[in-house]
This record gives sequence, structure tokens and C-alpha cells, in this order.
Amino acid sequence: MSDQPSEKKLPPGDMGLPLLGETLPFAKNPFGFIDERLISHGRTFRTSVLGRKSVVIAGPDAAGQFIDTNDVTRKDSMPPHIQELFGGQSLPLLDGDEHRQRKLAVMRGFTRVALASYIPILQTATEQAFERWTAAGEFTWLPELKRISIEAICTTVIGMKPGAEMDQLCRDYELVTDGFATLPIKLPGTAFSKALEARDRILGVLAGHVRARRHAPTQDGLSRILVPEAGGPSISDEHAVLELHHIVIAGYIVFAELAEIVRRLHDHPGVRRRLAQEIAQLAPAALTLEALTAMPYLLQVVNEIKRLCPVVPAIFGRARHTFSFDGYTIPSGWMVMWAVTPSHNAQGVYTNPELFDPDRFSPERAEDQRHEHAFAPQGAGAPTGHKCPGLDFSTYFMELFTVILVRGYAYDLRANHHELSFAKTPPEPSDGLRATVRRDPGAGAA
Repeated sequence: MSDQPSEKKLPPGDMGLPLLGETLPFAKNPFGFIDERLISHGRTFRTSVLGRKSVVIAGPDAAGQFIDTNDVTRKDSMPPHIQELFGGQSLPLLDGDEHRQRKLAVMRGFTRVALASYIPILQTATEQAFERWTAAGEFTWLPELKRISIEAICTTVIGMKPGAEMDQLCRDYELVTDGFATLPIKLPGTAFSKALEARDRILGVLAGHVRARRHAPTQDGLSRILVPEAGGPSISDEHAVLELHHIVIAGYIVFAELAEIVRRLHDHPGVRRRLAQEIAQLAPAALTLEALTAMPYLLQVVNEIKRLCPVVPAIFGRARHTFSFDGYTIPSGWMVMWAVTPSHNAQGVYTNPELFDPDRFSPERAEDQRHEHAFAPQGAGAPTGHKCPGLDFSTYFMELFTVILVRGYAYDLRANHHELSFAKTPPEPSDGLRATVRRDPGAGAA
């Protein structure tokens, strides 16, 4: 696949208008833009967006091609406005030894020992949140899920306490993520300008925490990242700030998967009943890493949520040289986008992929084992590569949230909770997930 193609045949597609390309429909709804063209052209198509000639690829084979560093580089791969919002060269934009050394440092915050220490903190925060929600009457759940997601990552990894600083951080990260799905117009009052202002406030806050932990390390993830083990790679303050920003963005957008848990369990009471039985049998009052990993159906449900939930439209790379995929030529320098959600449904290897069916991850069916890259919601390949460093963190947090929800609470959603607005990244329930939550101690014994 990596050899120079003998046939100079570009993928099917439309480059759109001169200069502008297909930027406007892409910016309006990148998820729908990609889905529609994959339906029309198959798992590979070309386009021009945000000033870049681009090819979009989808499916497990495409994931394997995308992570081939001989063909695809991450350096300068993102559209410039998205790279601006990341603030600099963090892990998604690094290659080779520089990436490996930085990844080793970051992963010190996500070892099994570190993750185990986070579980009690996450349980306390989540239980307190549910108590707030039961007292609220009818409320809009989505902003609360954003709040608990930012709290989860900031308390454990940064060691930040809930309060005004964290609340402002949550508001600023919402502005930053809004900036991902907008035109990069730097005029006062535009969504992109507001996102850049929010990014600068965020980086200032994170820099303060890096300086504090460098001076006085604790047991949080940031301290682990900053303090190398014997012979381990060090990380500068500047790079630590950029990686924290990357980590918090990734941790924050888990709110979309929490919302998907709420929606799917509401619509599939049989799945909830089966979860409740497993939780009643296996989940202790004080949750631990070992307890969470001992519940196989819980992991199946979380994996199915990750498979179906749209979080980001694509992951960005750049053709290191001209290569071929699917019999098409991908020219050197073109932006290469691997489409995440389509790779797990329409372009994937799953049976009836549009259905919510946690049993597809059971040992008996093991549909995720049909291809090496059949299931890659947070990146394909080895953990030392570009797979998200917070992969296990997000899984355990989603599992913990599900356990607390199922064994202690019932809830009602408005009838229109199925509708998603794709004007944002990640997409959000159009009604903000209007809900009422009530204590139901018998729920876990269903």
C-alpha cells in the first residue's frame, strides 16, 4: 500500500468552488457532510475544505492505513484554525521520537496505579452530582454533564478543586469546542474569536497549575506527568501546559458519551435491567478499578456507547508522500481524514451496525475482533502510538457513572431527546436533555 501508485486515479468526489471548496457545508455539519459523501462514493472520497485538498477514508482498513507513519504524518495535519485552538504542538501533531518521548511522559498520569487512585474521587463527585440533580426538579441535564466531565478530569489529573475557577474553565472549554465547528473568522464577537480568547484564558490557568505542581508535587496526574521516574523522559512546563489542554479537551467531551448513556438506557429498559442485575451482584458500595473490570456486561454497554456516539467527525493526518488506498491515489501533502463514527457503523464490520446491541461485544459474538481495527473509538494501533492516552480513564469514568445511575436512580426524559444538533462538536441533544431524576434505591436490584 505504501508504494508509489502506478495508476494516477484520484478518489471520487467534488472539490467544490474555487478557493472556498466545500468549506461551507463541511463547517455547517461535518458529521453529515462526511456521512452523505461516504454513502455516495464508498469508503474513500476527495474534497477541499478549509483551504486544504483532502481525502476522507473510513473503515477498519482505512484505520490501519491512517496509522502507517510511513504514509501519514501528523505534523501540520490539522486545519490551521483547529491547530490554533489546541495552542501549539501537542501529541496529536507530533511524530517519531518526539511523540514517543512526550507520550511516555503523559502516560505517567494514566497508569493503572494512577487510575485506581482516581476512582474514589470520581465516585464522590458523581454521587454528589446525582444528589444535586434529584433536588433540582425538572432541569437541563446536558450542562450538568459538561460540568461533571470537566470536574472529573480536572480534579484527578490537575488536582483542581471545584469552584469558580473550574466553572469558568467549563464555560471556556464550551467556547473552544464551539470554535471547532465554525468558520475561522477573526472578527470581534465571532464564535472563533471567542474560542481563541477562551483558549488564552485556559492556557493561563493551566500554566499556573503546572508551576504550582512543579514547585510542590502531590498525587494528582499532573504531578505524575511532571516528575519522571528514574530514566524516564522529562517534560517542560510549556509542553506540559499544551498536553494538559489536550487532555482536558478530550476529558471534557466525554459529556457526549454520558448523555448517550442516559439516552440509550432510557430507550432500552431491557439493557438497564440486565445491567442492574450484574451491578447488584458484583458492585461494592465503594467502587474500585478491580470491581469495575469484574463486570463484563457493563464494559459491553460502554463499548457500544463508544461505538455509536458521534464525538469528533474525523482525525487529521497529512500524506507524507503520494501513496495509494483502495486503488486510488492520495497525493503528497493532502490532508487525510479518518472518519471515526462511520468506521464503526456504515463502513465497519458489524452486523446490523445501526442497532444498539451491547451483546455484539460478548465473547460469543466478538464482532469487535473481526478486524484488527474494527473498534477504535479513540484511535487505532498500539498505546504507544496516537491512541488517546485517556482511553482507560474515559472507560472507567463511563462505567462508574453508569453504576451510580443504574443502582440508585430513576429518571424521565422529554419525548424529543432523540434529536441531535450537529451544529456543535460533539453533537448535542437539541432540547439540552430535559429531565427529572429521582432516587430509586431498588433500581439496582431490578
